[in-house]
Amino acid sequence: MSSKININNIEIKNNDIKNNDIKNSRMKNDIETKSMKNKNDIEIKNNKTKNNIEIKNLTKKFGNFTAVDKMNLTIKEGEIFGFLGPNGAGKTTTISMLTTLIHPTSGTAVIAGHDLLTEDVDIRSIIGVVPQSFSLFAELTAQENLEYIGKLYGMSTNQIKERSEYLLKQVSLYEHRDRIAGIFSGGMKQRLSLAASIMSSPKILFMDEPTTGLDPQSRIAIRELTEQLNSEGITIIYTTHDMEEADKICDRIVIMDQGKIIADGTSDQLKHLIMSGHLIEVRLSPEEKKDMHNIIPELKKLSFVKSVVYNKDVMHITVNTKAGTFYMISDFFHKKNIVIEEIQYKEPSLEDVFIHLTKKDVRD
Repeated sequence: MSSKININNIEIKNNDIKNNDIKNSRMKNDIETKSMKNKNDIEIKNNKTKNNIEIKNLTKKFGNFTAVDKMNLTIKEGEIFGFLGPNGAGKTTTISMLTTLIHPTSGTAVIAGHDLLTEDVDIRSIIGVVPQSFSLFAELTAQENLEYIGKLYGMSTNQIKERSEYLLKQVSLYEHRDRIAGIFSGGMKQRLSLAASIMSSPKILFMDEPTTGLDPQSRIAIRELTEQLNSEGITIIYTTHDMEEADKICDRIVIMDQGKIIADGTSDQLKHLIMSGHLIEVRLSPEEKKDMHNIIPELKKLSFVKSVVYNKDVMHITVNTKAGTFYMISDFFHKKNIVIEEIQYKEPSLEDVFIHLTKKDVRD
């Protein structure tokens, strides 16, 4: 009995095996890709939980005056960390100690694994600083200033050329690279300072009120550059008087006053320090002023109302819950024949928090 071999069946089966191999290979690649993505996600998350700066009882005294008083603080790797406070609060003194410009009276800090008291040279090699005022050479060009910084860090000629060109393009100064820095505008000088501060590719960047005195466009440019640098993995320590700026870019904020940290948290956490409920702003018709002294005690008796503050034509009512409160408050005033011009929820601003905690205006 002779056996027949069906060649077509063999070819079909071989094609099926080949297709399965391709399918399995693609599945393997998909799994490896997802695994790599998950690994990268985990690494990014881990960076946000690792301490990059640990400050322990850091103190600085000038004679009998205590500028920074036993500060204890940790700053995570990859954060944009904001220091807020009125003038004289100790912000710049703290930055000066952490950047090794001045020695602490007592206490210490560990910066990216290096002890502030014994490894100051190592710390200087891994940090960058953008000072309040322009501190580069006014008589040198933008390019020459960066070349000088590169040589201080021992960079090769090729490294300096490549890095300086890249940074000048990043801060939109490449076309002005051969101009004397002294004739630059305030915004251009600050962008050059920022480029110089990261010439050595630092792990940590200290920015001490970098947007003070700049026009709105320059402030926006500095803020965008700061966020870009942070996205590249640089931890940023940022001091500012601009509450809106801090609110927008800082992952975490401390408020200092008289050398001490008086608040620490995210912007939202700080805002909720000054109120435990929800704030409703009611704007009344000016003609309704006469009845307010009698109305406020009645409002306070409502079960969902925590407090009532009336100033001029505006009433701030703090409530326990948002559910149905607009209707109930509107109904309350309607029954009293009081005209409401406007009613809205109002969250406290960072400036409200600042003034509430320090009892000072931002510009004091």
